Amino acid sequence: MDESTKISRRRLLLLAGGGIFVSILACGGVTALAIQPSAVSFGDSSCGEEDEMNKILIVYASRCGSTAEIANAIGAELCQRGKSVDIQHVEDVVDVSGYDAVVLGSAVRMGRWLPAAVKFAEEHGEELNQVPTACFTVHLEALDESEASRKQRVSYLDAVRPFLNTQDEAFFAGKLDFSRLNWFDRMISKMRGAQEVDLRDWQKVRAWADQLFQESADANHAPAQVSL
Repeated sequence: MDESTKISRRRLLLLAGGGIFVSILACGGVTALAIQPSAVSFGDSSCGEEDEMNKILIVYASRCGSTAEIANAIGAELCQRGKSVDIQHVEDVVDVSGYDAVVLGSAVRMGRWLPAAVKFAEEHGEELNQVPTACFTVHLEALDESEASRKQRVSYLDAVRPFLNTQDEAFFAGKLDFSRLNWFDRMISKMRGAQEVDLRDWQKVRAWADQLFQESADANHAPAQVSL
């Protein structure tokens, strides 16, 4: 290895460590600059019998699939309760009218929701605030029950709070899977010693979904319930 190669590699490590390149938790936690497309493609799905009186829309923003899988788990639980559910990637949603409730979820990037989810909340906030709306966040940091972690989790939604009056919020631990990273994210992850991990608690996900939008005479005016 010649001297120029050593310098280039040393510079890459310094830049990566300083956060200029993509950080290690692109799928469930924190990421800096995304210079490569995701290695995962997303699709939409529906479940439950068609029912004009019990239609719920689940919209998700996901980078590597973990959040999409949680969105589908929430949808399956709601369908078990007799709801008609459409589950759509945030970039595929054309119309939010005609739904009795909406669930909006996102992975975390740079300590906040993905830009597509924030844009969706801004563009559709007025309509979403006409029906019960719940939010969920998928992340790989601030997982313990300390006060600092709780404050950090709540701050993940700072960019969307001006647009949404949420009825309920939940925070779920995510997953890091190298096979779902693009090549650059995977390279930086390994350089920084990241380990593959799946911390998703499916029982917690299903329990939250099971209590969503339970019938209540004062449902539209109830204070937000934050599941930290």
